[in-house]
This record gives sequence, C-alpha cells and structure tokens, in this order.
Amino acid sequence: MSRRGVVSGFVLAGVVLAGLQGCTAVSRGMGKITANKYADARSGTVWVVPPPQLEPPALDNKTVYISYRNISDADVDLSQLLRDAASNQGWQLVPDPQEAKYRLRASTRFFGEVDPESGGQNVARAMGAITGAAVGVGTYALVSDMTDNWAAGAVAGGAVGGLAGLGVANASKPREWALIVDFVLEEYNQEPVEFTLLSDNSTAGTSSAGLGNARMGDSGSNTTSNSRTAEITQTSNYYPHGVRLSAWANQMNMKEGEAMPLIRGRVERVVQQMLPQ
Repeated sequence: MSRRGVVSGFVLAGVVLAGLQGCTAVSRGMGKITANKYADARSGTVWVVPPPQLEPPALDNKTVYISYRNISDADVDLSQLLRDAASNQGWQLVPDPQEAKYRLRASTRFFGEVDPESGGQNVARAMGAITGAAVGVGTYALVSDMTDNWAAGAVAGGAVGGLAGLGVANASKPREWALIVDFVLEEYNQEPVEFTLLSDNSTAGTSSAGLGNARMGDSGSNTTSNSRTAEITQTSNYYPHGVRLSAWANQMNMKEGEAMPLIRGRVERVVQQMLPQ
C-alpha cells in the first residue's frame, strides 16, 4: 500500500471515530423530532417497600439522627445529601442517636445498569430482608413493560457506512441506571415496644415479605444460594420501619455520569417524603 493510501486510511478511520462519538447526540436529536420518549433524560423513584405514615412531631421536638453506609460495589456517598435534605426541611440534626425523635439509617445496596423500564425493581425484588427493620412490612412493585425503542438510522456506503449505522443504532438504544437504598426509619416512643426482627444468616436471604432468595449481580443475572433466617424478638423505645427505594434514570445511550446527578436529586426529594412533616 502506498503512503498516500495509508494516510487516507488513517484519515478515514478518524472520520469514522468522530462520527461514532457523535452518534449519541444525533440519535437524541432524531428522537426529539420523532417524539421518542428516550430522547430526553428521565428519572423517577419506586417505593419497593413504602415509607410509613407517621405523626409529625412538635416543632421543638423535630430532631433526627442520620447515619449512612455503602454496602454496594459502587462508589456512592449519600451521607451529606441525606443530612442536607433533612436540614433544609427544618429538621435539627443531632449527633447522639439517643437524643433524636427519629433516626434514619440508610444503606446503599446497589448502583448499576438495569433493564429499561424496570425501575430497578428486578434487582430490588431479588434482595433479602431490610436489615434492622421489623418483620411484617408489606411490599408492592408496579412493574412496567420493558421497551426497546430504537431510532432508525441507516447510512449508505460500504464498511464506513455500516460502522456509522451500527453506532447510531447502539446510541439509540435506551439505557437505564438504578440506585437501590434501604432505609430504617426509627420513631421514638415513650413506652418501650416489642417487635420482631428477621435475622438473615445467609449471603442472599429471603425477606419478610417473601421477596426472592438470590443475589443480583451487576449484569442482572441471578446466582442462587442457600438461606437461613430466624426471627428474633426485641424491645426498644425506637420502632424500626423498613423502607426500600429504587431511584432510576434513563435515556438513549445514557452513561453512568449522566444518570447519577438525576438519581441523587430524586433521593434528596424522597427524604422529605419519609420524614413526617
């Protein structure tokens, strides 16, 4: 091959790569013209286990202790977000859990890509019990039909056109990300109350509402495992309500960095819904 041919090949490859990198923008633009719902970023929340309806405390007793841990494989820190969300709603944050009217303990369980239109429920339903929550909490899940809405794009002309067409098709495919967070919302009572906890001694476990006994991987595949659970009775002035939230975001060819700001905004808003007003 001549030097001119080699140079032309490199130039052609560069044009193809630049075109593929712009496929996402092109696909989203085409989607807006054709009213494709995935052209613009969307986000939402699903209460897999909904928060309880609690009586709001008196203004002079609006105190909350907030703790956070991340037990997922993702690098997610919601500690400051949770504190700011409560503080912005007029709650006084206290450093001593024994001085709080309410205690909100949050655990990030999962962050990753999920099936489009699933809202992360396929992952959330496969998780075990909400650690530290009382047994007997009901669950619900509103499952939507999965969609795979592609914006058609055909580019004529040999191998280069084929690659560009493939790039547009891939960029047109909706991608969805979900963050699953377990909350234990504890309410102080003057008189001690007795309740039952579900102790999970397995790597997967079965929740008190009979949710599955398999651990979900990042790819959404199931790996089954044995589970041993036992109920234990405790007495405390704080009654632990279990809450499981899935916050999601989707768009054509959405990247992780595009999804997380939307999801964090959703989590911040739901804190206002969990704490009684």
